[in-house]
Amino acid sequence: MKKIVMALSLLALSISGMMAQTKPAEKEEVFSLTGKIEGLKDEKIFLSHYNGKGFDVDSLVSADGKFIFKGKIKYPSIYGLYLNPRKERLNIFVQGGAISVQTTKDSISKGTVKGSPLHNEWMIHRKQMEGAYAIMSQSDKLYRTTVKTNNPDSVAIRQKAHTLFVAGEAYADSICRQFITTRPNSMISAFIINSYFMGAGSENKAKEYYNLLAKSAQSSYYGTSVKEFLDKSAKVDVGRMAPAFSMADTTGNAFTLASLKGKYVLVDFWASWCGPCRKENPNVVKAYNEYRDKNFEIVGVSLDDKKANWLKAINADKLTWIHVSDLKGWQNEAAKMYAVSAVPMNFLLDKNGKIIAKNLRSEELHKKLAELIH
Repeated sequence: MKKIVMALSLLALSISGMMAQTKPAEKEEVFSLTGKIEGLKDEKIFLSHYNGKGFDVDSLVSADGKFIFKGKIKYPSIYGLYLNPRKERLNIFVQGGAISVQTTKDSISKGTVKGSPLHNEWMIHRKQMEGAYAIMSQSDKLYRTTVKTNNPDSVAIRQKAHTLFVAGEAYADSICRQFITTRPNSMISAFIINSYFMGAGSENKAKEYYNLLAKSAQSSYYGTSVKEFLDKSAKVDVGRMAPAFSMADTTGNAFTLASLKGKYVLVDFWASWCGPCRKENPNVVKAYNEYRDKNFEIVGVSLDDKKANWLKAINADKLTWIHVSDLKGWQNEAAKMYAVSAVPMNFLLDKNGKIIAKNLRSEELHKKLAELIH
């Protein structure tokens, strides 16, 4: 449930599962989205959609709250209807055909949607997940109290927060399992796997749930995406040889992974804009300082697309190991080879270039290195 760990927003989850995947082309369908926002007069209405790289935004000015948006879609996905980018929105699972919306200006996110069977199924899933998210939200609030204050009971509070989160995550997992099991033909079942289980550490769960899908759901847009993820992940399983790559370092010179044969190597995927990556960096620095003189090296592969931001983060976080990037963002060639769909992500290689562990975080990284390097 790595995607669930990383965010509590259902919309963020739905987007995060799509960010780094190369999806197969599908036949375009036409949709029309019509409706009315009560209480609206002479205001702009926005409709946005994540296209895999950024957001496509359409808009119109409505005199009386009525609106109609039309367009073509390659696959059903979530669109956001809103008045102000910084305020609430109504998230709609758009598919081909005529879809109608009724909502109000002061409570736009609580509107009703008709004409999209997929939206109806998605709403069932979202409703089922509310309890699990409430538990994890409570956990997050508890944890934050230990960060913002010098609470003497921080250790106990963090343990309680962790226990709550584990319980919420297990609850969420059971909800997903039940939905997929009872609706194996639904594209939303495939969408759930795509959203929550396509990250490091979730490969086995993704495979288990994918096998529960009916053939129709497996061959859907999201089902095909899950299969693609599983196929790519299998190539970088523990026990497989790490894919070789060559990429420019911070000076523009070519670095080749094979040049480090004979050393233990941590291939660390990260980015300057990645909050969790930056939080984890001090832990990686500690590990590097302890083992750098013991036949251990780190190769940081950045998913940045702007060199200035990349270099600034390296200096700010005092990352003194090897750094490479092709500055292609999520299209980074090494990230594709290693099936990286979220960062931070890392792979630990033995002296022969074989993957012996992956996604090592916090104390797990130190424990593994201590086992190997003496």
